[in-house]
Amino acid sequence: MQTILEGVQQHWQDLRGRTYDLMDVLSDADLKARLPFQESQDVFYQFRCMLGTQESWAPVLLEGRMRGWDCSLQPVELGEAVSMERIREAMMKADGQLYSTFEQVEWLKVFSNGTSPLMGYLRLAEHEAHHHGQLINFIYACGFPIPESWADSWALSRNIDGTA
Repeated sequence: MQTILEGVQQHWQDLRGRTYDLMDVLSDADLKARLPFQESQDVFYQFRCMLGTQESWAPVLLEGRMRGWDCSLQPVELGEAVSMERIREAMMKADGQLYSTFEQVEWLKVFSNGTSPLMGYLRLAEHEAHHHGQLINFIYACGFPIPESWADSWALSRNIDGTA
């Protein structure tokens, strides 16, 4: 029988794995792509928000609340471009820290605010999936390749009839 910890670890590995699959088919230049409306953030923003939220999430899992938001992924010098490899390295480091936090969590504990670590994890997963939805808009609007895992998980296709 799978434990909650094992299920959460497996789920995050699959969800974040799909993020890495998309990163595999994008170039550094794609990080600057925007959607065709003024309020659009770029692709880099999507990855940075995913990473910063993950890096800021340990207090939610351990205490039931956020203590603030910060992201380790900052350009070193003004105007410096951040590479896909640098984003991946930061995400992989954050994954290691998250798995370490998972090991400390009492998943069904109820915090004073009525939430639990399991509910907190689900919110983190929702956040990652939300950005997948945003990135799907970029896939179609910018003509980015559709990774196989995204075609399978999110039923993506370039054909109107849904075939690959």
